[in-house]
Amino acid sequence: MAGAALDLRMPTIRAVLFDFGGTLYDYATLAPAEAESLVELARWAGVDAEPLAVLRAHRAAMRRVFHGYLPRRFYLHRDLFRDALIGMLEDLGAAPQTEHLDRYRALQWQRHQRDFTLREGVVETLRALRAHGVHLGIVSNIDEDQLAHLLALGQLEPHFDSILSSEEARSCKPDRGIFTEALRRAGCGADEALFVGDTIAQDIAGANRAGMRSVLLWHRDDRAPPLEDPTPDHVIRRIPEVLELVANGT
Repeated sequence: MAGAALDLRMPTIRAVLFDFGGTLYDYATLAPAEAESLVELARWAGVDAEPLAVLRAHRAAMRRVFHGYLPRRFYLHRDLFRDALIGMLEDLGAAPQTEHLDRYRALQWQRHQRDFTLREGVVETLRALRAHGVHLGIVSNIDEDQLAHLLALGQLEPHFDSILSSEEARSCKPDRGIFTEALRRAGCGADEALFVGDTIAQDIAGANRAGMRSVLLWHRDDRAPPLEDPTPDHVIRRIPEVLELVANGT
């Protein structure tokens, strides 16, 4: 596997904390399950529209709901996702029903088992970091039940020393509270920790506010990473590049 060997004479980085969704796995791998489930939800609600129209309605509703939730210090993601589904159905002229929403969630989770895939090099990178005594943590904006569901699919729990959800922390990124609790669990100062995430508004903004060394995983090939504030300390394209940052003590 590509990546620099770790230098134990440079114990500058004592913890590497990772975002989960979008970072350790690509949301695109779950896109087929999401699309199929959304179309079926629309059909159950009596919507006669092309699948593309259903997906566009969901994207628009999710965008509205997400920006409404983002300023909140804490919220449950099950509420955010459900509000987006309700908004989608209402935009499509349908009346949401609890039975349909619950059925959709169960079907979506079932299909995750078919499609869930970690990003390339994740397990190898985690093994290399743990072998050299670096504390590994997950800090995720997600509810406890969904986090447990996805961790089980990825068989990731044994690789981590600490796992923190926003529900357990009662704080959602970019709020500082979730980062403070993650550092407490890691037993290190903010300047001794790398935080690796894929979003500017939540991961990088929150890590910067907490005084951590922020690392943006930029996986898009169609455009360069944004340069405006908040600015990450480092930008990587692949998870194994974290090894080089730790080896250099940066």
